[in-house]
Amino acid sequence: MDQKTYNNTRESELIGRKVISLRSLRNGQCIMPAGSTFTIERKQGGFHLVSDPCPHCGIRVFISKVAPQDVNFTDQQNLWPKQEVE
Repeated sequence: MDQKTYNNTRESELIGRKVISLRSLRNGQCIMPAGSTFTIERKQGGFHLVSDPCPHCGIRVFISKVAPQDVNFTDQQNLWPKQEVE
């Protein structure tokens, strides 16, 4: 997602959407590798993300202020209006 789209998209349209990280993301305690799956919790100064639970221990990681360019949506559907093809 580019910055212009991020700025023009309401928070309510983004909360709960699944994204995949395009690079390693870190918080104060750990580093999540590129390709990790997250859910958007908030849009404020970047995305506030929570990871899917670890299949082995169940831990979830919270990362804030993630730039919109650092993630891809797993499902692009219904994020932007459909454009008619002529």
